[in-house]
Amino acid sequence: LKQFLYQAERGASELESHHLAYAMAANKQQADCNEFFGCAYCNEVYPEEHELRVHQRVMHSGKAFKCVPAPMPEREKRLLSGAPTGAISKNIPLSEVNRHCTPEDCWVAINGKVYDLTEFLDRHPGGPTTVLGQAGKDATKIFNEIHKGVMVERWLRPESTVGDLGIDEDLMSEDYWHTLRKARIVEIQEELNRLLAEGDEHPGTMGIPRKASNVTELLRVQNLNPDVRSKVQALETQKRVALDSEDFTKASQIKAKIDLLLAELKVEVPGVTSMAARGTDGGIPLSEVGRHNKPHDAWVAIRGVVYDLTDFIQYHPEQRNSILAWAGRDASAMWDKIPGRFPSATWMNMYMRPEARMGEVCEEPRRDPHTETIRQLKKELRRLQGPSEEDI
Repeated sequence: LKQFLYQAERGASELESHHLAYAMAANKQQADCNEFFGCAYCNEVYPEEHELRVHQRVMHSGKAFKCVPAPMPEREKRLLSGAPTGAISKNIPLSEVNRHCTPEDCWVAINGKVYDLTEFLDRHPGGPTTVLGQAGKDATKIFNEIHKGVMVERWLRPESTVGDLGIDEDLMSEDYWHTLRKARIVEIQEELNRLLAEGDEHPGTMGIPRKASNVTELLRVQNLNPDVRSKVQALETQKRVALDSEDFTKASQIKAKIDLLLAELKVEVPGVTSMAARGTDGGIPLSEVGRHNKPHDAWVAIRGVVYDLTDFIQYHPEQRNSILAWAGRDASAMWDKIPGRFPSATWMNMYMRPEARMGEVCEEPRRDPHTETIRQLKKELRRLQGPSEEDI
């Protein structure tokens, strides 16, 4: 622990040089497996003699300097072969939360936890503007005043939880945390360039991406054509105003305008196009259900069947919140938990209309490992980069 704190205090540049020293020593190890400097009093191993001297002065004070040849330790082999994400604290500093303050990238801290509420904005019972007012902030006080005792996780998807708020200042400073974040961004970009060169994917032309999983992801694209961004953002703002006033009909009309605009630009956005992505057997995978998670476009999976409850929400506002909590998700876990309430056998018999049935849930389509790796790296890159300074 003392050694780790010592390295953290010396800063990122010193840590990088330390890591580089191991990499250089690793090359030497190919000729001789005992090229490292081991401590004669414990199991510590270092790539340079002066680092071993510092270790023995701190940990074995009063003893004579004594070195033994040693191979590279296993932990350093793992560091060199894997991505250095473990060096970044899992906790999130408030300065990082402050950066994610746009409608397309909305983080909020509540009761010591950091949540990505981008997906939840349109589902918020009080409208999206209330949440956007706290974007990039610690909203604990206002949340507890309005929603005291409410479990926020009940409304969110598991992936919406980013982490705990606040890093341990004894381990690293906020500046050091951001240094590691930027270093990881560079590493991901290099890996993406390599993978994209190997595959058939290519960046979008003229600032228009070839694919995006939803409109929010489209607006996060850094090199998106400014005219496209401006038009889509204007329509998204109009849609949020309609949702604030609970005018779901108007919200649906604006969504149709966005669909038409993207179709004219030939931007393929699954879940935005008119035809839902279907499995090979004609069923609907849960990934497709997840894209329909708004008051004006609400699908829910219940016991292996997908239902479109958009019209029901508009005509039964008193039940809106309980349905929106599960919009875009599989609500089977709540089946008959509260008799007579959504989702239950009594509720289905009383309210469910035959035309609401969309189809059966099917298995997720197989993904090419190469494409999936690129997708995961892009997701991590967007999270680490956050919005641009101009967007903020």
